Amino acid sequence: MLDLLSRQAVLSGIVVLLALPFVIYYITTSTFHRRLRSTGSGKSPPVVPFHVPGVFHAFGLATTGPQTYFAQILKQYKGTAPFLVYAGPQPFLVVHDPNQIEKIVKASQSNHRNPARIEVLDKIYGSPQSALGLYAVKASSDADKPALDHVLLGLIEKHFTGATLIVNIENYITIISTSLNDKMFQVGSWTQIEDAWSFLRQVFTRCILTSLFGSDLFKQYPGLIKDYWEFADAIDGFIPGLPRYWVPGHAVQIRERLSRGIEKWLKANHSGSDFARTADEDPLWDEFKGSKFVQERDNELVKIEGLDTQARVAEMLSIIHASTVTLVPCIIWSILEIFRRPKVAQQLTADVSRYSPSRGATYNVHEIINLRLIRSLQAETRRLRIAALFTHVEAQDLVLDETWTAPGGVPMLAFTHNVALNTEAWRKAQPAILQRPLVEYWPERFLLHERADVKSHAGIVPRGASFTMGSIEVMDIALVDKYQQVLGTAYADAMHAATLAVLSNNFEIELCDPELFDQSLPPPGDMAFGILKPLGEVALRIRKRSPR
Repeated sequence: MLDLLSRQAVLSGIVVLLALPFVIYYITTSTFHRRLRSTGSGKSPPVVPFHVPGVFHAFGLATTGPQTYFAQILKQYKGTAPFLVYAGPQPFLVVHDPNQIEKIVKASQSNHRNPARIEVLDKIYGSPQSALGLYAVKASSDADKPALDHVLLGLIEKHFTGATLIVNIENYITIISTSLNDKMFQVGSWTQIEDAWSFLRQVFTRCILTSLFGSDLFKQYPGLIKDYWEFADAIDGFIPGLPRYWVPGHAVQIRERLSRGIEKWLKANHSGSDFARTADEDPLWDEFKGSKFVQERDNELVKIEGLDTQARVAEMLSIIHASTVTLVPCIIWSILEIFRRPKVAQQLTADVSRYSPSRGATYNVHEIINLRLIRSLQAETRRLRIAALFTHVEAQDLVLDETWTAPGGVPMLAFTHNVALNTEAWRKAQPAILQRPLVEYWPERFLLHERADVKSHAGIVPRGASFTMGSIEVMDIALVDKYQQVLGTAYADAMHAATLAVLSNNFEIELCDPELFDQSLPPPGDMAFGILKPLGEVALRIRKRSPR
């Protein structure tokens, strides 16, 4: 009898244990929807339903990966209300209403020492603990604050805005033009490239980093590009706020290789106390020391007590990452999408040719940057082909709107790809943008005529069309990611435009199989964030244009 009772008790216990997660999920689901329906102001966001307290959503995050898990959650819990996801004890607030995102973006702009960036310096770039305190607002001494502010903000303003930005872009144009002309492309004879993504990524990464660090960087560290993109892929799923063990061991190993290579370059070219050549009479760029921006930034870091060589290496790695991880894929996608559409490519070439060296001594960079078609296709590429993650942490509670308040100290996440596909938000902002479905790449999407009945046809931009993103510029936040925003959006836009100008002005490019390219496009919304790539190899052919 006792044995029977014991067996029944065991079976009952097993049934309870098996049923408990489903009961908890039912309860948390009811709580979630009850919080959404409740009235009042200043509400704390609801928690996404879960099965096991304490574990919360960590299992799903770990098994599917943060990129896929958050994409699934965003599809399941549509709407405008923010919600909380827990990776074990660590909460994350997911915000997907454009007005609420705009509130967070504005809050982040007043705090360039965002805890999220400090965490990335620590866990991703390997900055030493002794240096991290200097980046924190409360921990920085009064003496160090002006120097760090100058490094983090002042030098971007100095080197990557206005006339100085133009001069830096002209130097990049020289570098990339030389690189492409050295590739033995022929006039009148096509050269076929089987894997356009890998080829263009190699070329653009090398040219961008050469313009910043000088060509000697690759002599000191020949494997830099290969190691860097392995590193970028390895850390692709990391979110500030996740524990250190979420950083893959493989990423740490590659980072150590990168750090050793960068340190070797620093010791060879940035040693001593007087290595920088940043006077007005000094050249803009040095093949050994790099650009004046890199020289001056490193020179200022050397002067700050507590920032050792390891901290300087971490800062250099952050520049490498910020200058390539979003910009390079953005340029490649723009090229593939433009030359998928011959009429758009022809118009881009015609627009650029008006400001090309054939009409003057050099490219008119200022006019090229402001070409309407280039600005529209840049915005469209960032909207559909770049899945960026915006992260911000506020120390205090932040009122998002009349209903919801974000709890202080909790990382707030916004996913640009989710916003990019939000039809209702775009309809409110600018209905004409929806002339074609948001899942379709449309280069002229943001070129709107003052008359509503005038539309673009067959890739031709109508006269009088102007660039606009409607009433919510926050839709274009792919490059506003504060924890890796080291160079500024003006720099990224100018580099993007300059690359397109050089290619379209000097080369003819065709996709070998446009239909196969269409089949290789990543499905919209399957990844909440991360580097989007074609699902297979994309082949293109390229040849030099005949001299005009």
